Amino acid sequence: MNMQDFMALGDDRIFLYFTTFLLCLARIIGFFVQAPIFGSNHINHQVLVGLSAVITIVIYPFIPIPQQLPGGPVTFFLLVVSQIAVGLVIGFVAFIPMAMAQFGGETMDVQTGLSSAATYDPSSKGTINLIRRLVFYMAMIAYLMMNGHHVLIKAVVKSFDIVPLTGVRFSDTLVTELIRLTGQVLYVGVQIALPVVAALFMIQIALGIMAKVAPQMNVFMLSFPLNILVGLSIMTSSMPIFYQRLKPLFEQNFNDIITALQQIIPLAL
Repeated sequence: MNMQDFMALGDDRIFLYFTTFLLCLARIIGFFVQAPIFGSNHINHQVLVGLSAVITIVIYPFIPIPQQLPGGPVTFFLLVVSQIAVGLVIGFVAFIPMAMAQFGGETMDVQTGLSSAATYDPSSKGTINLIRRLVFYMAMIAYLMMNGHHVLIKAVVKSFDIVPLTGVRFSDTLVTELIRLTGQVLYVGVQIALPVVAALFMIQIALGIMAKVAPQMNVFMLSFPLNILVGLSIMTSSMPIFYQRLKPLFEQNFNDIITALQQIIPLAL
């Protein structure tokens, strides 16, 4: 549409296009708040809002324009809130594979005794431990190598075809789906940490036997460096397993987002 065609539109159509743009922007901002990589505190909030506006401008020609939108400032405000909530759902589901990696790293931190060495990490917006940070960054690198950020943008664009901008209602099946996906964090996280946990379990059994055989040895002080050495060694050697476990989850993540969006019920005008 050129400028002459735009000026030829009536005031109602111009207002409809403008409000549609605002609703699209609200959904994308909500998505960026929770999405992996984009939702990191490494990115300034002003930059994030500007990036959301740029992406909205780029994808706007491909977004279905509704015939009309609910009138009234209160109704429009609720509509904006609902679009932000839809974006948060997309970002939450997209972040679940990263949460799996973080939980696996946290489990390894506890078992190796590094849970007390915690520092602030802007990527996860909180205080995390060393192995958890390392595993999370490796998962982020793998995610970027698999073009996961492109898949996220594709999922956001697809969401406008599945969930229109005319209002939504969150069903019970959506809550059930989110609970199911969240439950996988524990299951996959334990699988990621299992080689380290199993090796350290064997080490603890060996140290317990040694404490009985040679009680004059200070087994307690010996266990700290030994746990760290064995834990880091096993973690390094099991990195291919870690990548192979997360790769199908990254590939499945787009389908999980679409499945979650299909549980959102559009409201008819």
